[in-house]
Amino acid sequence: MSLLIKAGGGITKLSELEIDADKDWALKALTRIAGLDSTEAKVRGDIWNFDLENHANLIVRRIPAPVAGKVLCSRGPGLPPHWVWVWEEAGGTSNLDRFYAALMDLTHDETIVAVDQSHNENAPMTSEHEENYEDAPADMIKRVDAAILCPDAEAIVAAAQTHNENVPIASEYDLEIVVGGACAYDVDDASPYDDETTEAQNDTANDMILLPATPAANDAYYFGHAKKFDVMKLNIGTSGAGVWDITWEYWDGDSWEPLVDLSDGTDHFRAAAGNREVSHTPQGDWATTNSGGDLPAAIYWIRGRVSDYTSIITQPKGTQAWIRIIT
Repeated sequence: MSLLIKAGGGITKLSELEIDADKDWALKALTRIAGLDSTEAKVRGDIWNFDLENHANLIVRRIPAPVAGKVLCSRGPGLPPHWVWVWEEAGGTSNLDRFYAALMDLTHDETIVAVDQSHNENAPMTSEHEENYEDAPADMIKRVDAAILCPDAEAIVAAAQTHNENVPIASEYDLEIVVGGACAYDVDDASPYDDETTEAQNDTANDMILLPATPAANDAYYFGHAKKFDVMKLNIGTSGAGVWDITWEYWDGDSWEPLVDLSDGTDHFRAAAGNREVSHTPQGDWATTNSGGDLPAAIYWIRGRVSDYTSIITQPKGTQAWIRIIT
């Protein structure tokens, strides 16, 4: 190794120092270089690399030691690496204290998950859920199926079908909702149809006039909804008293026909006050109508029509009405 010393005042600039690096260093090294060895310039954990980003020539650049939770990431060829939070490159942040690079293979597999409980139905669901996991690149982390416990589970019921099949799911539901329309009909009135939809939907007592004060044959009360329904539930506010008969009917597109499998819990509007139900089996020919524009809407209607009248003591009145759809 050769060290040339400038005659005169000695070397005052690093650029004036010439080192023959081809010689045997004999396990020696440069130390105490200003800026690299000073306390201000480095701390334990610093990294040094060549910087080509801001200088034409290779120079040593300091990468300070990071705070816990960061990882050293490349910015591409010719650019110095830098410390980032684990998710910073994706636009987020994380305070993870550990970061592990894992190599895991995915294989084609499927999982069948049985139904743990029903969704607030009268009967539990009877279907299974099948998921297919596609093959994925080897550098992706495999998804882990975690066991989920439902302490209030009702039943586990298996069924021989997957989702996305043409076979329907065998489950039931019972939907109750206020009627979509209500109308009182007084055959002796000059304007016989009286829209009482609002009265039937709210809970104001006795604001539904189920029969006129003095009924006559063919007086009626209509209950309707946009969907076919199995049950009409009526909250009777004032129980009727007297001698008359009510016939329950539906519109088949041409005429009013008797309800099929009728059960009249209102007892011709003479049942005791409270919730009473009229149930039937909806027919395939049940059609929507607005009776030439006289009914409030073109929906599915049933009606309780006076088919025979003798006398009345107490006029029946209602408070609110609902329909139920059962499948």
